[in-house]
Amino acid sequence: MQPIPVRTPYQVQKDVLYALLLREFSARFGRSRVGFFWVLIEPIAHVAFPVLMFGFILDRHVTGYDYPVFLLYGLLPYFLFRSICVQTMEGVNTSRGLLSYRPVHLIDVIFTKAIFTLCLESMLFLIIGAGLTVFFGYALVPVQPVEWLLLMLGLVGFALGLGMIFAAMTSFAPDVRAVIRVSFLPLYLASGVMLPVSRFPSEWLDVLAWNPLLHWVEASRALGLPHYQSIAQLSYHVVFFSAAVTLFFGLSLYRLRRLSRVTT
Repeated sequence: MQPIPVRTPYQVQKDVLYALLLREFSARFGRSRVGFFWVLIEPIAHVAFPVLMFGFILDRHVTGYDYPVFLLYGLLPYFLFRSICVQTMEGVNTSRGLLSYRPVHLIDVIFTKAIFTLCLESMLFLIIGAGLTVFFGYALVPVQPVEWLLLMLGLVGFALGLGMIFAAMTSFAPDVRAVIRVSFLPLYLASGVMLPVSRFPSEWLDVLAWNPLLHWVEASRALGLPHYQSIAQLSYHVVFFSAAVTLFFGLSLYRLRRLSRVTT
């Protein structure tokens, strides 16, 4: 009689994440090709519309840079941040059925949604970047590619931690979910996604600098665009400190919530 193979915790974790990723791809893309193209076309339209509208139709200019490239390096970190925050916040409530399976934990669902969103947004950036390069001749390769990629990974951690905090808040007060969703619009305007904040008065910049996402957007352009003159208020300490703090509090709230379920 052959012994039953015993899997290590690492193998169990890997299999769970792989199964959840397959489920996420199947749920988002569907089983038809139309679902695959729709999931790609929808976010592409969100990014392509302002690029075409403000970069080509209205012919906006930023001194020393092509506006579509300037806009893309601001839109990508913003949409990556927003998508992971919303998916993490909503994923806790929409995936409760999966928690009935013993190997699946809430943190597995959260990480899966973050990985899927990162893959989707990366594909989006590559498709739009290839289109701007092939059809319009823009150069979109970051000036400091390694540092820029590390910055995007740090942004994933920042959005993941904040999304877990939002998930904990909405579990106690579901009505807060609508307020959080609406707050992304003023955050979009206050983070310098569409306009260079360097044109704003210094008094405004001192106030806007309290917004951590502004530092992430400015850092994305500073590492991606050649000779980009970032604002004096840009601080990489704020960038990575905000990621560390939100991840710490997000994981702490998750841990406390898990312990409260065990003891009750």
